Amino acid sequence: MSVFSLSPGGRKRLLARWDALWLALGQEPSQRATLLDELLVRYAEPHRCYHNLAHLEHLLGLLPQDPRLELAAWFHDAVYDPTRTDNEEESARLAQKRLAALGLSEGLIGEVARVIRATRTHRAEDPLAALFLDADLAILGAQPKTYARYAQAIRREYAWLPEAIFRERRAAVLRGFLSRPRIYQTPGFAHLEEPARWNLAQELRAIGV
Repeated sequence: MSVFSLSPGGRKRLLARWDALWLALGQEPSQRATLLDELLVRYAEPHRCYHNLAHLEHLLGLLPQDPRLELAAWFHDAVYDPTRTDNEEESARLAQKRLAALGLSEGLIGEVARVIRATRTHRAEDPLAALFLDADLAILGAQPKTYARYAQAIRREYAWLPEAIFRERRAAVLRGFLSRPRIYQTPGFAHLEEPARWNLAQELRAIGV
């Protein structure tokens, strides 16, 4: 099965994390139900095999309870259309629009949007974004069977691409990560460096491009 699904109790944990986030921001979670519903619908879109609620659950589980990181997590894949190249920018803009409407500070919104935009290249120049990106890329260092499911899920999300073109583009992505001196930038994720490189190299060999 190449579609990632919420773990047992995962939806309940997501909702609890959402409520705790807004309480930490001094706001009543029940007044944010419309935004929550919108995000849940977005992450449940049928074309999402990996970039879905299961990914959001996993990502939040790796992040501390910092509103900047949590809001970035909820919004970072809110706009996800594999046929487009501006998903990160559109997700950041959506976050800015929705969070401004809820009265959050410009400083907080700016940090959230900056972290989201960093997911386009997965390169960060500050510790906050570095931590977020490492958590977002944790799947690369997963157990081989889990990584294989991830690779299959990505292929399904790009089912509209002919096989030869997908292989060429995917190989470029894999080589890009492998060419970096370090994939993970923070100490807490350094243990994933070796397994991530093994997984990436294995997929690249399987692609054969």
